[in-house]
Amino acid sequence: MSRNDKDALVAFVNLFKLSKPVTDFVQLADGKALMEVMNFVDETHFKNVPARAVGPSSSSENWVHRTNILKRLYRLLLSYPLPAPHPPSLSLSSLPEPPFSSIAKSPSTREGSQGLLHICRLCLVVGVWAPNNENVITKIQRLNEEHMAELMKSIEQIMATMPEEHQGSGQASPLKPSPDMSYSPPPSGLRAERDKLLQENDDLRLRCEQMVGQVSKLTSELDEAKEDRDDAMERLKRNEGPGAGLRTSQNAHAGESDGLKADLLKSEENLAHVEEQLEKQTAHVNELSKEIEQYKAEAEEAVRLKDQLDEFRHTSDRLRKSENVIEKYRKKLEDSAGLRRELRNLEEENATLVNTNSTLEADLNKAFSSKSLLDTYKSQITTLEKQTSDQSSEIAQLTQQLETAQGQLEVLQQSYDEHEEELAVNLVKLKELELSGGAESGGGEAGKRGMTRGESGALLGDVSVSLDDELEGIDGGVTESKTDLRVKIKSLEREIASLKSFSHTPGSQTELSTVQALLSDATRSRDRYQTDYLTAHRETLRLSATLEAIRSGKGKGGNAAMAEALRKRVEELEEEVIGLRKEKKGVQDGKEEVEKALEGARRDLDMVGKDQRDILASLRENVEKDTTNLETQVRQLKDQIDILREKDRQNLEEIKKLLTDKVDLQSAGINQRERALEKEKEFGELRATMSASGVPPETQQQLLNVHEKNIELSAEVKTLQEKFLASPSPNTEDHSLFEAAQQAYESQIASLQATLSKLKQSNARSKNLHEMENQLMLGAWHDLGSRVMSAHLQNAGSAAGVLGGAGRRSQGKSTPGGWLGRQRRVQEVGGLTRG
Repeated sequence: MSRNDKDALVAFVNLFKLSKPVTDFVQLADGKALMEVMNFVDETHFKNVPARAVGPSSSSENWVHRTNILKRLYRLLLSYPLPAPHPPSLSLSSLPEPPFSSIAKSPSTREGSQGLLHICRLCLVVGVWAPNNENVITKIQRLNEEHMAELMKSIEQIMATMPEEHQGSGQASPLKPSPDMSYSPPPSGLRAERDKLLQENDDLRLRCEQMVGQVSKLTSELDEAKEDRDDAMERLKRNEGPGAGLRTSQNAHAGESDGLKADLLKSEENLAHVEEQLEKQTAHVNELSKEIEQYKAEAEEAVRLKDQLDEFRHTSDRLRKSENVIEKYRKKLEDSAGLRRELRNLEEENATLVNTNSTLEADLNKAFSSKSLLDTYKSQITTLEKQTSDQSSEIAQLTQQLETAQGQLEVLQQSYDEHEEELAVNLVKLKELELSGGAESGGGEAGKRGMTRGESGALLGDVSVSLDDELEGIDGGVTESKTDLRVKIKSLEREIASLKSFSHTPGSQTELSTVQALLSDATRSRDRYQTDYLTAHRETLRLSATLEAIRSGKGKGGNAAMAEALRKRVEELEEEVIGLRKEKKGVQDGKEEVEKALEGARRDLDMVGKDQRDILASLRENVEKDTTNLETQVRQLKDQIDILREKDRQNLEEIKKLLTDKVDLQSAGINQRERALEKEKEFGELRATMSASGVPPETQQQLLNVHEKNIELSAEVKTLQEKFLASPSPNTEDHSLFEAAQQAYESQIASLQATLSKLKQSNARSKNLHEMENQLMLGAWHDLGSRVMSAHLQNAGSAAGVLGGAGRRSQGKSTPGGWLGRQRRVQEVGGLTRG
């Protein structure tokens, strides 16, 4: 038992409204305060409870009454029914019945305090496990954390005495302290050892006080004997004057004084012997206290190194496991390098297709909003198609007419040359005729007939009529007059001029050149638009395929999903690092508190057995060897921790690189979108410049053709998109592979999470094992200290027996029971409790 347990139980009792507050643990020995507490827990079961009297008449004198109250309380506690999760009653406990008489008579002794502590723990368990335990638990939670921890320990000690089938049901205690309390109290073995040493220290102090009292009593008796001797000597001196009658009395007084002197010498010898033994004991106690301080420091250092070793072992295990997990992730990342490249390419295509899709959707929305315009455009397109077909037929006819006109022009050129030659010949003949002066009338008529025939032939385009025929007619008929010839010449000149004007008209030539230019431009624009149409058609097919791939792969994950998973993993790793740091901080706090408790125990410890020096020296050597080994292991573990931290940092850098690659891909998609917008802006500026400048009708026709082809292309894109939506996706196999890879990654992540949870469970189990090892080590130290103290107590008991014998000889009366018997009884009780 420890003082903290007693203080915690006193604080628990004072939580309730008592008739008289409890200031010391011994005040609970009358049982009335505990009955009042249990009456608050359950009034029906603990009903006939007398009021706790405040006056001195009903307090500590009648120990029989107190014994009856404690027995009654104990029976009520054992018969109290508990709810289902807990054992049915406390009667199943394997604890022995407390010594009620010892509790009632002397509660400050070891046996009485243990029995009273047993009853108080039973009251605490009943109060916490009762059906209406909310009020009790809320009251307990008002205490500080140290008292709450001690109360929980008391509950666990009672639960440990229950059968095994009922121990698991009560593990979830409703009394929950704060999370930091797992490290605040010192280990139970150290506390038990400290409490035992404190109790033994109190007993030794009591013995020293008793011995000092005996010494003072002996000195007072010695002083009285000296005073009696002095009185006798004075009486002797006064009585020397009378006669011989007084000699007999003087002889009697002399015998008595001799006896008193002998007794005085014996008492002085005993006093000197006792003082010598007391000095030896004090010197021995001082030496042992120094050795205890040294051994406590070494034990504290050993415990600290053991805790550090356990901590480093746990951290090395965790880091080794995290290294394995990181290696697995690295292998998976190396295996998925191809997938990352494919995802990068798909994201680029996705960005371009998203841009084209957005533009197409905008165009489609515009097209749907301007349906009436589309209808008018369709009607205009049909009319323009008819016009273009008519114009093409007209162009064909004009080309045919142009060919015929070119043939006629060549024929007319030949006839023109012939006519010029004939004209020259006729002029010569005309001059000859003028000189000859032929007949007029017949020649005039014939000339008129020839002229009319020549004009009609020229106007009709008869090429076969020539001047030779007319000259033949002139030669064959009457000669023409001079005026007739002049008229004929003028008509011929007019015919030649008409032919020349027909053959060399600038309007016909310009019309022909324009027709030829239009034909050449039409052919060139047709070829260019055909190539543009083919490229646009191929681009739309590719875009539609990629668009379908994107639509079919929508929501299937990708680089963004992988980046999100990596980000989540980074956050989990950071949370785990933060949790490990918190755990380290809590362990350090617990270590500091253990060190404080050990320092307090070191101050309280005063005595250790002299005959255990060899054992402690060997233990010291073993501890030094263990410390050297532990220091080497700690250095190795620190090196491993540094290596694992470096690897962890490299893995985090790789993850950050992946995230930066994802950001770069997104920025590349944004750049592609900006380039597409710039291209569209350039096309708009080109259209604006063409509309601002004066465009001839040929260019307008070309623009109409371009607009027509654009409308046709948009219609084809729409039809292709509908077919694309209706047709199954061609990349289902790729998407299925991608989905399978994604499911594999998800299953791997789930398995890793399961392994992580298993590792946490194994870590908790190993921590429990280390705590059990610490408990066993502390128990071994406790047993060693108890053996040492028992040996010293036996030595002190033998010395006290000598002193007791001297006192009985000096006083002439014996002390029944003896201190040695009580100490033997204490040792027997201590052995039973340890067993």
